[in-house]
Amino acid sequence: MNAPNGRVASLAAAVRLFAGEMVRTTVFDGETFLSPTGARGRRVFFTGALTAVRAAGGRVTARVADPTGTVTVSTGWRGEAADSLRSIEPPAFVAVSGTLAVSGGEAVVVPEAVVRVEKPVRDLWVLRTADLTLGRIEALAAADGDAGEIAGMAGMVRTALSSVPEGPAGGAAALDARSLLISLLEECPGRRTAEEDLFARAGERGVGRAAAEAALGALLEEGECYTPSAGQVRLI
Repeated sequence: MNAPNGRVASLAAAVRLFAGEMVRTTVFDGETFLSPTGARGRRVFFTGALTAVRAAGGRVTARVADPTGTVTVSTGWRGEAADSLRSIEPPAFVAVSGTLAVSGGEAVVVPEAVVRVEKPVRDLWVLRTADLTLGRIEALAAADGDAGEIAGMAGMVRTALSSVPEGPAGGAAALDARSLLISLLEECPGRRTAEEDLFARAGERGVGRAAAEAALGALLEEGECYTPSAGQVRLI
């Protein structure tokens, strides 16, 4: 998330998954996972509460919980992610990006980056992840997927959404602007476009320049997107 642009550009897109889905992701094809709702990838991006950190045996291991469950985060002794985990005192909200692996039959995230965040960022992550998860659930239902699995995943999303308080109208507007920019970037070839074009398209949808610039700034700070070159923005 805070990695240099050259490094970020070489990484595969991270998949947003709730902890409750990550711990049930058991089908792996080489380094690629397949989640219960059909998300496929190698990297994940999630936000939750850091509840415990243990540094022993040459490894740093932590537990990170979101409203749907708890995931183990484990890395070697050295590196930025390990340093971050040792420096953050639980409990604290953190955003984690990394690869999803299996260790001892358990889903484990091997972190590339760990940063401390505030609750509003965590709430925004829950809302966006719920939206993406529901989209996959709807696709499963349309394909006559397992009814029990669909019901379980839908219940998980409801649990996650119940943890996000309803904010003032201004907060809702900010979330709407962020969601619109994400949607517009997802429609662009390579999920990339010029900032001015993005602001122009947002204006056509009723989002003013100031609101769009503020929303883009928030997305950059939260690691949702980055600037591969001057005047360009790309969704991670």
